[in-house]
Amino acid sequence: MSMVRLNITAEGQSEEAFVNQMLAPHLLAYGKLVAVRRLRTSKHYRGGYTTYGKAQYDLLQWLKSEPDAWHTTLIDLYGLRGDFPGYTDVARLPVPAKALHIAQELHTDLTKHAAVAARRFIPYIQLHEFEALLFSEPAVMEEWLGVDRKLPAGCFAAIADAYPTPEHINDSPLTAPSKRIEALCAGYDKVDEGLLVLQEIGLARLRVACPHFGAWLTTLENLR
Repeated sequence: MSMVRLNITAEGQSEEAFVNQMLAPHLLAYGKLVAVRRLRTSKHYRGGYTTYGKAQYDLLQWLKSEPDAWHTTLIDLYGLRGDFPGYTDVARLPVPAKALHIAQELHTDLTKHAAVAARRFIPYIQLHEFEALLFSEPAVMEEWLGVDRKLPAGCFAAIADAYPTPEHINDSPLTAPSKRIEALCAGYDKVDEGLLVLQEIGLARLRVACPHFGAWLTTLENLR
C-alpha cells in the first residue's frame, strides 16, 4: 500500500501533541504519513493564533512547498477574530454551521493565492475549542483530573449534560471548555493532562460524541 502524505497545521502545543500521539498513529493504519507543525506566530516561534495575516502566510508556505501532499488544519473557532475569513458572517449561525462556513471561506481565500495547491487542502475548524473533546467522557475527566485534586462529584457531567454535544460548549470567553476545566482544576496542564484524558477516552468515543470532529477524521482516513 502506497503511503499518502498528510500535513496538519495545529494551533498550539495541545493540538500538536494530540496529532503526534493519537491522530498520527491512528492514520498510519490507514496508509497516511502525518506531519504536524504549529501555527507560526513570529519569526522564531510557533504556537497559537494571533492574526489571520500570519496564519495565511504560514499555511500558504506549506501548501506551496509540498503541493503533492494533503494539508489540513486543527484550529479552534474560539479565539478567532474578525480578520479571519467568514468570521463576521457566523454570529447567528448554529453549530456546526459556524465552523463549516469559516472553513469554506478559509479554503476560498487560500485558493485565490495558491489555486493548484489548495485543491489538496482540507480546512478544519474545531468547535469551539480543542478542550471540548475531553467532555466526551466526563467520568474519565473526573477520574484523571481528580487524582491530585478534590473535585465536586459529577462536576464535568453537569457541564456536558447542559449541551447537545461537547462541541456546543462555549458561552463566553469565561466559559469556554478550557476555562471551565481551569476553574475546577487548579494548575491544569492543557498539554500533558489533557492528552492523558483523551488517550483514556480514545478516538472511537471522541468521533461519536463529537460528530463534527468525527466527520473530519473520517475524511482524513479516506484520503487517496
